[in-house]
Amino acid sequence: MSAAIQKTHQMIWDHEQHFAKELARRIVEKPRLTVWRVLFPPFLIYHYIKLREYQADLETFAKGVVRSKILAMESALEETATGKRDAAYKNAFGTHGPESSPGEIRLRNAQIAEMEVLKGHYLKLLRNTGSSYQALVKKTYKTSGEYRRFLGRLAQAEDAVQKEVLHQHQTSTTAQAVSRKMRETAKTLRDTEVNVFFER
Repeated sequence: MSAAIQKTHQMIWDHEQHFAKELARRIVEKPRLTVWRVLFPPFLIYHYIKLREYQADLETFAKGVVRSKILAMESALEETATGKRDAAYKNAFGTHGPESSPGEIRLRNAQIAEMEVLKGHYLKLLRNTGSSYQALVKKTYKTSGEYRRFLGRLAQAEDAVQKEVLHQHQTSTTAQAVSRKMRETAKTLRDTEVNVFFER
């Protein structure tokens, strides 16, 4: 792998990690330090424990956000290095079998579709160079409209995965509220990103 591709890969990865951490910070609720926890040492210890749990939750959340991105990036790097189509990442989501329910098949297909959107994006970025991630995106997508179209496709793919996860595994109103907040927050962060990247 060339030094230029390694540099571009690092820029992309740094950006994805930053985005995931910022999303986690805005979604995961931080415990508040109330006056009672300051006045009474046992409560302060409880607050400290809750803060540690919060930090662990942030890390877990961020890792979950970048999981599909890691798979897509590895596949894109493989294709860039070999020039051959890579589909090994699909194995990460299991395989269709006679025992697979329609819901499981829909979820797997949605996850693969999301991966394809991400991988296509990474392949485009890896073919270019830039002094920063912003410069790389501007060189790759040319206009804010073109970049917004990609982000729109990505949001649709992410929503399809969330819909199946909520339908099959996380049916509570709390899970639905968190999912809704994730979508809204991701859109806000991405809208800000477009405005910063393509500011006039």
